[in-house]
Amino acid sequence: LTANGIFIYLAFKSPPNLVVSDFYERGEAYEETQKRIEKEKSLGWTGLILAPTNTRVNQVQNYEVLLQGKNSIGLDLDSVTIHAYRPSDARADFSLDMMKKQTGVYTADISFELPGIWDLIVEAKQGEQEFLTTKRITISP
Repeated sequence: LTANGIFIYLAFKSPPNLVVSDFYERGEAYEETQKRIEKEKSLGWTGLILAPTNTRVNQVQNYEVLLQGKNSIGLDLDSVTIHAYRPSDARADFSLDMMKKQTGVYTADISFELPGIWDLIVEAKQGEQEFLTTKRITISP
């Protein structure tokens, strides 16, 4: 009983932080997000995130994204940002600006502080146009 009591205390002391505080606002933005996705499809852009195959905690590695427009032409964009989300702990989330390596290829050196599943979302912008591409990766301990 004592061990169960300790686990219950620890569970309430440090919750996993899976619920966001602005859940209502995010729910209202859902329709706008769906419209944005439809608009992205009409752009004809494609994206591919290239992640290292063996990734470990606190190991700096290079991540690249290939972004192409219609007819597979590389895109010269205003900004490209990579967002890393950890589904089990929102406190570990972070974002980095990616640097242009060549037309259509953007890169960033990233180190993950925690092992487990991470969702990578690359947000590319050119003027008023925006494009998102995603990839789920696993970081080893």
